Parts: sequence; structure tokens; C-alpha cells
Amino acid sequence: MRPQTDARERESVLCDLASPDEEVRRLAVERAFVLPPEQAIPCLVDRLGDPIWRVRKVAVQRLAAGPAPGQAARALVAALADGENPGRRNAAVEALVACGRHSVAPLLVTLASPDPDVRKLVVDALAQIGDARAAGPVMEHLEDSDPNVRAAAADALGAVPAAGAPAALLRAATRAGEDPLVSFSALRTLAALDVEVGPEALGPALADATLRPAALLVLGRGDDPASGALLVKALADRSRPSREAAMRALLGQLARLDGERADALVAEIREVAAATPGLVEAAAARLARADLATRLLLVQFLGLVAAPAAAVPILRAARDEALTEVCLATLRAMGEPAEAAIDAEFGELDLESRQTACAIFGAGRGVRSAARLQAALADRSASLRAAAARAVGRRRLAACLPLLAQRLELAAQDGELESEEEVEALSLALGELAGPGAEPALVERAVALLAARVAGAGEGVRVAIAGVLGAIGRPTDVGLLASLLKDPAAAVRRSAVEALARLDPGGAGEPLRLALADESAGVRCAAARALGAAHSDAVQGDLASLAEDADPRVRAAAARALARRFAGSCDAGLRERSQAILDAALRDEASVALAAAEALRELGGEVAARGAALLERAEPELLREGIRCAASAPVLVRADALLSLVSHPDWSVRAEAIETLAARRVARAVLPILGRLEVEQDSYVREVILRALERLEG
Repeated sequence: MRPQTDARERESVLCDLASPDEEVRRLAVERAFVLPPEQAIPCLVDRLGDPIWRVRKVAVQRLAAGPAPGQAARALVAALADGENPGRRNAAVEALVACGRHSVAPLLVTLASPDPDVRKLVVDALAQIGDARAAGPVMEHLEDSDPNVRAAAADALGAVPAAGAPAALLRAATRAGEDPLVSFSALRTLAALDVEVGPEALGPALADATLRPAALLVLGRGDDPASGALLVKALADRSRPSREAAMRALLGQLARLDGERADALVAEIREVAAATPGLVEAAAARLARADLATRLLLVQFLGLVAAPAAAVPILRAARDEALTEVCLATLRAMGEPAEAAIDAEFGELDLESRQTACAIFGAGRGVRSAARLQAALADRSASLRAAAARAVGRRRLAACLPLLAQRLELAAQDGELESEEEVEALSLALGELAGPGAEPALVERAVALLAARVAGAGEGVRVAIAGVLGAIGRPTDVGLLASLLKDPAAAVRRSAVEALARLDPGGAGEPLRLALADESAGVRCAAARALGAAHSDAVQGDLASLAEDADPRVRAAAARALARRFAGSCDAGLRERSQAILDAALRDEASVALAAAEALRELGGEVAARGAALLERAEPELLREGIRCAASAPVLVRADALLSLVSHPDWSVRAEAIETLAARRVARAVLPILGRLEVEQDSYVREVILRALERLEG
């Protein structure tokens, strides 16, 4: 860039920084790198006080990514004293943290500020940076004259722990007349640091109703019997925060104990829970309205107590996806008492909870739960019948076999969307019931039931039967499946192909080859997938034929199968023939080319580089995949082509190319990317460019 152009650009940036238009100011902040650091830094620090958060955010990013982070940090520290603009002060802290280790020295000097607000902000920033140099100075501020600074120092010691910090924190937590905020922060940090403190040392905090919950959490870090006894006693506390803190602390202790000590503590907890009126009921009621972390705690505690009265509330809590797995595991661990409690209220439960109950019963062993599942197979709700079928399959309830077969026929004839889910569940259940490891007599009975229903059954039933036979996996059933390859319905033939592949994994039997000439493209696609899973090298010729199929869906399936099976083969002849076919697929229409490239990229290494041929295509989706293939190679290929895509008309192609160039550290990409930044209008691509420049300039 010529000097005149440099000067005009700097004048433009300085002018735009003062513009009343927020977008103009934001763009000017992004371009501030054209100014020398001694001029850019004050301008950027000034923009930290901008009324628009987007401008402040970009200013923070540019200060942190600039060429002089130490100089920026010194200017930012001075901005902490701006008491008139809280937004600027907060943005200055964010920028100091982003500058990392460069900020530590000037921040430590500023700890001596006479302004307590500045001292607190400094402590907060040092805590977020987490540099060990700050540990000692931060600990000294546990004795600061201002309680807010003392509390900030107590919190910070969790991130920058110092030698002697536990003793200093304990003094702050228990000294007479201390501000409760300081004591609470000190206790919270002691708990976070896993410091073991006994009941005697925590006496003053345990006696204070406000501090007691935090003190109980600290007490839970120890494993001595005295701590355990006090925590068990606290389960009966009148204060809910104290009870829940005791629960959390006891669960932590149990996680560290084993053997007789753990069993003894569990027995004590259950004894107190049984003897304390309303404890279990109050905890169960809280499951409906507490925050997620508390609900997780309560589920674990109620499971430990194993009170049947908690079973249904835990079941209802499982509706929250974040809690589903832990609730199910808890109820399964509670066993038959939980099953009985849920079964007793089954009719009063909403549909979702009844479906969840079926999942519990599927892992159970009780007679009542087995009977409930059998009854649920005939419920009016298709989704509940499906849930019951899954549970029956998991438990392998042989008595349900005739009912499963009957329900399969009814559901497959229904044709509703819900019935599709039920057909799948029933098919899986029959497959599990009669699958590997099942009693031979049971398998024979299941296959006989299915075979008897093939003749005259509807299309959906025949599709389901083929799937079940594949799941059962008996080679002796090949003949029955082969007969389904001649079925008039393409969906049935496709299901039979998929089943045959499961019956003969790794093979490529003659019945399967019949599907290569099927009139249905879907059947031929299924045949391509099955051949791709075969171990025999002889299937390459069949796949090569399918790669020239008239239907692009079949060609795409064949390309995937060839790539995954032969593109990286140790046999040079097989590899070369397959790669020649795949090169042709990369020149085929978009769906075929994309399938071939995705399969090549999955293989990685030198093979993936062949997919970079898509960089010669015009379609954006193919260009993106070509970029990914180029990036997947051990050495980045076609870098020049990627550089040209930095200015591609499609935003997604630009973003993909820029991210790849930055990830692979292509230094000569800096100038083209900088040039693109000056004209880029898409906000997402601008974010990609800024991240890429930070990475490349770093």
C-alpha cells in the first residue's frame, strides 16, 4: 500500500470512529489495525465506552489480538478508574482478561489503588486470568479494608490458589464481626478447593443460620466420622438450604468411601430419613420446581434413601431430558419397590410418564411389572404400545410372543405415522426375543408365527417380517428371505436385501446378487450398501456395474461402497480400479460426487486428497466438500485454489475456505483475507475472518 493510501486509510478510520452510525463505528474498530499501536490503542480503549455492545465487543477483540498486548494492558488498567461509565469498566476487565499474562504486571501494580472499586475489579480480572504470580498479592487482600474487595479476594483464591490460602480463608470465614458476604465467599472457596476442615474449626460458621449451608459443604470434604455424624443430623434441619447442603455433602462423602464405612453411612442416612417426618416428601415435592442442579441432587439423594414414596416423583422428573438418564438409573437401582409404587399409580400417570415407566419395567424383574407390560401392549395409545414392546423385547418376556406377532400385523396394516413407530418397536422386540442366545424352541415358534403371516399379509407386515428375520439372524431362514426378493412390493424386496446382508455378514450370496438387477432403484441401493459390507473382493465388479447405473441414487450408493471398501485397499489392482471409478463419480452429478467425496474424506490420509477434485466444480455444496477433503489430507492440497475461494460469491464457501486456511496456518493467506475483510458484508463471515486473522497473526 502506498504512503498516500496509508494516510487516507488512517484518516478514514479516525473519522469513522466518531461516526454517529454504530455500524460505521464497529467497522472502524475492526480496521483500527491500520493505525500505529500508540494511536490505535487509545482509540480502542475509548471505544470500550461505546453505548453499543457490539462495538465494545469488537474493541475488546482487537485490543487482545493487537501487536502490542502489553501496551494495551497498561492503557486498559487506567480505564478501570472510569467511575462514570460502568460499561467501559466492565469491557476493560474483559479486554484485560483477553490479554492474559500481559495484563498481570500492570494489574498487580494497580492493586494498591486507593479506590476500592478499582481494587475489586483488579482482583476479579486476576482471578479470571489465573496466573500464579497473582496468588500471594490476592491473598493479602483478604485483609483489605473494604468488604467487597475481601470477598472478591476470597473468591479469587479458588482460581489462583496460594500457599497458606486455606488457613487464611478459614480465618476469614469464622472471625467475629466479619461481613457475611466475605465469610460466605471464603467458605465457598474452601469447598471448591476440597480443603478438609473439621466441625470444631467451623464452629462459628455452623452456628450461623446464614453461613450454615456453606459450612456444611466444607464439612463434607472431610471423611472423619464426626463430620459424617453432623451432616446426617443436619438432614433434619429446619432450614431447607441446610438440608440440601447436607445432602450434597453426604453424597460427596459416599463417593469417596467404600466397603463397610460406606454401608454404615448409608444405613445412618436411611434411618434419619425414615425418622424425620416430611423429609422425603419435601425433597420429592421440590423435584417439580427446583433448579436443574438441585433436582439432580434430590434425585440422587432420594435414590440413596430408596423410599418407595419417591418413585413416582422421580419418574415425573424424568420428563426433563437433562435428568432422564439419572432418573431411570435411580429407579432401576431401587428395584421392585419402585416398580410396585409406579405400578400402583400407573393409571393416574400422564402418557409420557407411562412410557417412561415401561422403560423402567423393561429393566425390572417383578411379576407386577411384567403383567403391566403385557397389558400395555393392548393399550389404545400407539406410542405406549411401542414403549411396552421395547420393554418386552429387552426383558425377553416369552409369554408375550403371540401378542407381539398379532400387534405387528395390526400395526403394519394401520399405515398411520404412530403405527410406523410401533411397527419398528414390535419388530425390534421380536428380534430381541428370538435373537442370538434365545431358546431354540422360542426361535422356531417366532419364525413359524412370522412365516405363517407372510402369505396374504399387507405390504407393511411383509416389510416388518423381513426386518425381524434379519434381526433373528438364522442362516436357515435365507430361503424365506429369498422368496421375499420376488415380492411385488419394492419396499419388501429392499427390506429382504437388508435382512440378507445381516444374515450373512461379510458375504455376498447369490440371493443378494439377484437384487443388482431389480427394477427398483431403492432395492439396488440396498444391494450396493450390502455389497460394500462384504468381505469378498469379488464384489468389486458388481459395485462397478452399479456405479454406472442409470439412477444417480444407485451410483451414489455404489460410490460410497467402493470408497469405503476398496479405495484404501492394500491390493494395488483393486485400489487403482476403484479410484478410477471414484474419479469418474467426482465428475458426475452433484449427489453422486458428494457421496464419493464424503466417503473419501472419512478414510482420511492420501485417499481423502482425491476428493479435492471437487474444487474444480461450481456447485457451492461440492466446493465446501472439496475444501474439507483438501484439509483432511496429511499435507494441505490445492492451496492456490483455496486462496481463490476467499472471495467466492457464496458466503458458505468463503467461510469454509478461510477457516481451513487459518487452521492449516497458510501464512500467505493473510493478505487475501485482510482484503476480503474490507468489503465483506456478511456478519458471520466477518466473525470467521477475525478469528482467522487472530490465528494467522498469532
